[in-house]
Amino acid sequence: MTRRLRRRLKFLIIAVICSSAVYMIHSWFQEDDQPAKEIHIVTRKSLDPSLTVVLQDFDPFHNDVYNTVSYIAKNFTAVNVIVITEKLPYPPMKIPKLPNVKLLVMKNDVKKTLNDSRPEYHINTNFVLFVPDGAIVHDYFMRKFKYFVAKYDYMKYEGYAIPLRGTTLKCHGIVFSVKTWTLEIGGKLPTTKCGYVSGDHGILLRTKHLYELSNPFLTPTFMSIYIQLSLIYFKAVILDDLYLISTNNVKPDAQTIWQQKQTHSQKLKNLYSELGVKLVLHENKREEWYGCHKDSFRCFDTVYNDMPEFLYQERWTPPCCLKNLRETAKHVFAILDQNKVRYWLEGGSLLGAARSGDIIPWDYDIDIGIYQEDIIKCDQLRKVAKEGFIDEEGFSWEKAIEGDFYRVQFSDTNHLHVDIFPFYPKNGIMTKNTWIKAHKQDTEFPERFLKPLGRIKFAGLSASAPNHVREFLEYKFGRGVIESPKYPNTMVAG
Repeated sequence: MTRRLRRRLKFLIIAVICSSAVYMIHSWFQEDDQPAKEIHIVTRKSLDPSLTVVLQDFDPFHNDVYNTVSYIAKNFTAVNVIVITEKLPYPPMKIPKLPNVKLLVMKNDVKKTLNDSRPEYHINTNFVLFVPDGAIVHDYFMRKFKYFVAKYDYMKYEGYAIPLRGTTLKCHGIVFSVKTWTLEIGGKLPTTKCGYVSGDHGILLRTKHLYELSNPFLTPTFMSIYIQLSLIYFKAVILDDLYLISTNNVKPDAQTIWQQKQTHSQKLKNLYSELGVKLVLHENKREEWYGCHKDSFRCFDTVYNDMPEFLYQERWTPPCCLKNLRETAKHVFAILDQNKVRYWLEGGSLLGAARSGDIIPWDYDIDIGIYQEDIIKCDQLRKVAKEGFIDEEGFSWEKAIEGDFYRVQFSDTNHLHVDIFPFYPKNGIMTKNTWIKAHKQDTEFPERFLKPLGRIKFAGLSASAPNHVREFLEYKFGRGVIESPKYPNTMVAG
């Protein structure tokens, strides 16, 4: 290259640099109202998908955790593997000492920091794969995974169910009604998008979606994830061309299977308690109850200002409580009918019967009135007027401490109850000795509503009620009360 040519090239380079500098300075000082060009920054993470494999919810005595973790971590050093346990594994469990493997114990330990026990602090990849014990990723999976992610629509609310090779997965519907404490697990769906997937599989999610769940690391892992995903209208898609491989072909013996079923059952019970599931409805109409019963306390504490705590949680009466109230009502009504005690549904209980033939969804007791002069007809009422007792079927009868009325509780422990208010006629008006100030509808009323008494469907029963139910309710609550429910306002309660 000649000396003259080198000099010209040097001047050209200087000119380009100066021109770039002028352009940058001009860009810095351009008018604020001039629209800036949108710049799309492509990061390496969006081009090269990263993966964390999570393994938890395994049998502490019979597991293949070491082989599962070792295979994945050694063969795919760019994949992080996290083993999560609820408490320190015992018997002691061997975990591979590899830089991409971590054991996290969820139970609080005063010797450890919060960072040591929270899995989300250790997931710095853009995808996470939950796998069952003994399920491994392999070369074909990793190649297919990168190809799959390249097509992945980041805006879709979808997760992916990846089967163990040779396993047929089934797609089910799932609906968790938080307000009514009820989980419905439906039948097989004729669609590729599922609420819940059954069969041995892994769940692949974008890591960012974990932060939309209240606690994605509850166990049983897969049921926990599907329930919580359903609350954000998240669906799972079964992948047919992507699969995991099982490392363990040894079938457990009958004793081990029984123990694993017992453990799983207890974990489910704990999960439902944590999420507030009281009733599980299965596709074959089978019911599973996880709420209160005769030997337990009821599901809510003392009621203040006529506002039970579940309303502050923006929930309605737990279904187990409604079920137990119905049983108590059935017991009390049968005794009163048998002894020819004139009774009738009162207040909100009659209102629920008029609206739906059942208890109002947010009510927590049942109110009835009786003729005071009929107490003498019934052994139970005569006895409770003197002292409380528990009858042969375990229902607890007592005189209320709040005033001159009686209370029949579901049991001595579970205080869901029917309140019995004695009324007496005075100049054609039904009155009583105790009034509940918090109940504006608790007023005197003409005796003509009880002559004669009628019947109405209530809580699966035929219950005694005033005649002209609509007129009676509007007399107490106001016009249009049946058609215009007044929902409890928890924001202004108290």
